[in-house]
Amino acid sequence: MEARCRILTVDDEASVTLSLKFVFPGPRYEVLCVASGDAALASLEANENPYDVIIVDQKMPNLSGVELVEAIRQRGIPGEVIVLSAHLTSEMRAEYERLNVHKIFPKPFDLNELREVVGHLAAPHAIEDSDPQGTAPR
Repeated sequence: MEARCRILTVDDEASVTLSLKFVFPGPRYEVLCVASGDAALASLEANENPYDVIIVDQKMPNLSGVELVEAIRQRGIPGEVIVLSAHLTSEMRAEYERLNVHKIFPKPFDLNELREVVGHLAAPHAIEDSDPQGTAPR
């Protein structure tokens, strides 16, 4: 059986997080949506099972996307980070690159491209989890 890809989405726009639940349906995906960086950190720290993919908006109240990703990296929390934002300067892009963000999508973003990137990131986890003996070719 293929393992679920766990996704945490962080965006203060409810329409974005709701649409991502439809873009990544179960049972292949398990999606948790939160509306702030603070809520994301609380969920990440409380969860024993790490998220495979963390999708972050840049412009949010209290904690920006860059600040959230920086906090995630400082805490050593695993997961590939994808940024979705309409508000990125070249300085922010450089900061995200320094923080080893996997991909940055401008809003509005292409749903098919986002699906493809997340599917690619989820693939290694599915192989690892579905082959606990490590016998599958790599």
